Amino acid sequence: MERKYPTKMFWFFVLTNFLFHFFYLSVPGIILCIVGIWVKSCLWIGLAILALDMILSIIEQLRICKAAVTPSDNPEFNELMDAFCSPGGLEAFGKVLDEKIKSSSAAEFQEGEN
Repeated sequence: MERKYPTKMFWFFVLTNFLFHFFYLSVPGIILCIVGIWVKSCLWIGLAILALDMILSIIEQLRICKAAVTPSDNPEFNELMDAFCSPGGLEAFGKVLDEKIKSSSAAEFQEGEN
């Protein structure tokens, strides 16, 4: 099965990268754009910083997307990414993750009894 990264999730993560991952670019860019209402050079600098922030956010998310859709040697990672890239998306991913947590905690409990 060929994996297809969910488009909505891609753009959601680009937005979160834009606001939080590159926080030190987005905040000065926004502040300079506000100051740019009165000083045009600040507006252009602020827009350039925000454009750089957006470009870096998209590049970062493209790298993550490529890693998610490329098959791995790790079968557990493949199972999680198959669930994430399925039509169920995060819900299917959460179910697989819950099953893994339950099975590992049950195995630890059995080891503790022995």
